[in-house]
Amino acid sequence: MKPLEIARLLGQIEQLPVEEISRVKLAVAKREGDVESVLMLQERAEAVNHCPRCGCVEIVKNGFKNGKQRFWCKGGCGTTFNALTGTPLARLRMPEKHIENARCMLEHLSIPKVAARLGVCWETAFRWRHRFMTLLAENPSGLSGIVEVDETFVRESFKGKRSNMPRPSKRRGKKASKRGLSRQQIPVLVAMDRNTKATVSEVVNSRSATDIEPTLVPRLARDAVLMTDGASAYKTIGGRHGIEVRRVPADKNHKTKGSVHINNVNASHERLKSWLAPFRGVATKNLSVYLRWFRWMETHKDEPQAREFLRNAVGG
Repeated sequence: MKPLEIARLLGQIEQLPVEEISRVKLAVAKREGDVESVLMLQERAEAVNHCPRCGCVEIVKNGFKNGKQRFWCKGGCGTTFNALTGTPLARLRMPEKHIENARCMLEHLSIPKVAARLGVCWETAFRWRHRFMTLLAENPSGLSGIVEVDETFVRESFKGKRSNMPRPSKRRGKKASKRGLSRQQIPVLVAMDRNTKATVSEVVNSRSATDIEPTLVPRLARDAVLMTDGASAYKTIGGRHGIEVRRVPADKNHKTKGSVHINNVNASHERLKSWLAPFRGVATKNLSVYLRWFRWMETHKDEPQAREFLRNAVGG
């Protein structure tokens, strides 16, 4: 388009009534989504070097379908595939809206608001959210030096369950009927490398050493020193694996003594609770994937980008 034509178009847009501006915004957003989708697919297509089904490296390009480069597994299973095959976004329709869905997730919007913005039903918005969360922010390994570790608790939720409920249903967001720790609270283990702030967060069955050990120990470096609140589970784990364990002061009014504290991990607990609050109860079965989403937001909190979010959602 020539400069004069662009100037004429911009002049016409300035004269549009308010109710028509939203239609223009939708058209621009759709076009931007098309561009972002094409760019992401091009990046992934250039990186394809094996068949996602059998792992064979003898692959050749095999034309296009629905705007996506297809490949043929020549030496293995003989099937065709595209750059999204085997990723959480495989077979999802309306790719031009995926970048906007990523923005909605960065803005922490509820499913009804996402559905309204994208012009899709809430079931589609829910499915896209969970597909996007699948590969976000795996738990890191190699936590070294002082590693602060403690558990926080999230109320058990059967949100979305229609039958075979183990207890009577409750209003979403309602507090547990029992005060303090109980079977209604689900423990979430959080371990943070004090130096790098790399954080492990995972749902565990209980506070026992047997349940904490498989999640925590494989992610610790040899020089790790556990800083804990004195729970017996960590002392047991330290004894089994030769890991030094330090305990914060028992005095509730003075929980910090120089470098002996777990303030960083407790602050992470507070951020997690605040971040989960707008969802008014996350189903316990989905809590682990929501933790992936939270870890990604924590890692990219300085400058979260929708394109980076979308790239990570497909494993890029």
